[in-house]
Amino acid sequence: MKRVGSVVLVAVFLAGAGLLGAWMHGQYGRTVQAATPEVGAGRVITVVGQGSARVAPDIAQVSVGVDTVADTVSEAVLESNSRMGAILPALKSLGVADKDIQTQNYSISVEQGSVTQGPEGTATQGKPRYRVTNMVNVTIRDLGKVGNVLDAVVEAGANNIWGVSFSVDDTKAALTEARGKAVADAQARARELAGLAGVELGSIVSVSEVVGNNSYPVAVERAFGMGADTSVSVGEVEVSYQVQAVYSLEP
Repeated sequence: MKRVGSVVLVAVFLAGAGLLGAWMHGQYGRTVQAATPEVGAGRVITVVGQGSARVAPDIAQVSVGVDTVADTVSEAVLESNSRMGAILPALKSLGVADKDIQTQNYSISVEQGSVTQGPEGTATQGKPRYRVTNMVNVTIRDLGKVGNVLDAVVEAGANNIWGVSFSVDDTKAALTEARGKAVADAQARARELAGLAGVELGSIVSVSEVVGNNSYPVAVERAFGMGADTSVSVGEVEVSYQVQAVYSLEP
């Protein structure tokens, strides 16, 4: 009797499943089918377009500061503070704003004294000395004063100057020009590749910028003697831009 009941339950289940499937088909009017790939999918050309714009820089940046060495930490710090105390007012006297002067490095280190060889193989260790380095990064917004700034900080006591560079404070206009050239270059590359492959170029599918574009100095084209003794070459700045574009191919 139990076996007959099991058979009846299975039959009822199968019948119910059939009725449920028919009901769903009637409710939605369709059945689910596996998706098939679109004909021609993957027929694309991917290119990277490049563009650049050259502009005259309008700001300069330079690192200036002092290195002082003394027998004690306090002596080295006092001398460093004294020199920097003369450098900062010299910068401000030439129109450099407080916001354009930023401490870049302040460090104190010990330098071991040299070993002196004595008679009978004896060695004497010299006294350690202490070095204090104080560097500030300076932004100069009047390029006509770059040479004067360098001369002034040296006269005030700076003995460490490096990293003179030129850039553009606002790159929006240059980026717009470089971006347009990059898109045009991408289109030209895609057409050339399609022609070489013997296919016809279709419409653009996607376009995106390539992260990591930078502005960087290019060959110097203009030089100015800007100070009584210091001559600084300004040149130009090149703003570059890259885009990646994907074009479809006609079937």
